[in-house]
Amino acid sequence: MPPPETDELRVGVLMLPGQVPLDLVGPLQVLHVAQRLAGGIAVRYFGPRESLDWLGPLSLSGIAPLPDALEPRHLLVVPGQYRRGIDSRLQPTCVAWLRRHAAAAETVMGICSGSLLMAEAGLLDGRRCTTHHTLLPRLRELAPGARVQGDCIFIEDGRCLTSAGISTGIDTMLHWLTRRLGHRLALAVAREMVLYLRRSGHEPQLGSWLEGRNHVDERIHRLQDALCARLKERWSLSGMAEVAVMSERHLRRRFVAVAGMSPGDYLTRLRLQLARQLMEETPWSLARIAAEVGLGDDRQLRRAWKRFAADSPQAWRRRLASPA
Repeated sequence: MPPPETDELRVGVLMLPGQVPLDLVGPLQVLHVAQRLAGGIAVRYFGPRESLDWLGPLSLSGIAPLPDALEPRHLLVVPGQYRRGIDSRLQPTCVAWLRRHAAAAETVMGICSGSLLMAEAGLLDGRRCTTHHTLLPRLRELAPGARVQGDCIFIEDGRCLTSAGISTGIDTMLHWLTRRLGHRLALAVAREMVLYLRRSGHEPQLGSWLEGRNHVDERIHRLQDALCARLKERWSLSGMAEVAVMSERHLRRRFVAVAGMSPGDYLTRLRLQLARQLMEETPWSLARIAAEVGLGDDRQLRRAWKRFAADSPQAWRRRLASPA
């Protein structure tokens, strides 16, 4: 049952004994910042206990009971657990609850060993998934029908989103936020959190928007924000330098130093990424997409594509549409 049509995103968090602190706080900080910047996110916490031991003398309280009927959610988050902190009496109850109610969520996100709980609940059969590298053998045991991968930091397959855990829960939530609310908000959240931004989990939809942003040069960030917001404009180096408030010569040198590429290449990568997004989400022709992203016409789009990819836009679109 899908969540009701609403402007508010509804998120549920399964609060389990032995919870890994960063598995919980990292993804929730992403949502907290997004809520502060844009609003429209409601988070509810529920679990088998009303309070949990957490960090030494600290504890978490105010946890609602596991609902007998879970209202539809856009996202259900399952943070990881330290093995020594798992309550063996409550764990089967949590697995059974997840098995019964996971269908109420559009996406179930397992952080670190949360993927193991999803596997025990039978959610990962036939799906690609991952977890912390030390837990991969255990995940294969629990979900023999799953396609467990250890070469990535997160994987999205259908309604299941699993991650390698600890800090990668932040990347995973940024990925989900991008899917739901767009790359510009995700980028603003990542900047607010002062993150290294080149962590796409093998999902290229995030790469170009976040590439070249792992620096602290405010003037270059200002220019990059302007380029993201105004891709259709006919940008010149002088226009970029004016936004960055520096000379053209200094801009060229500084941009390469902090972003690892020239301003022109950065702009082209952004335009190609938006072109890929439009090719995936719309039936538009290449000519219309090229005009929409600021590349002029389909010939310029193909020329730019050839600089950064081995295939062609047509081949990429055919592969995207293939059932395989």
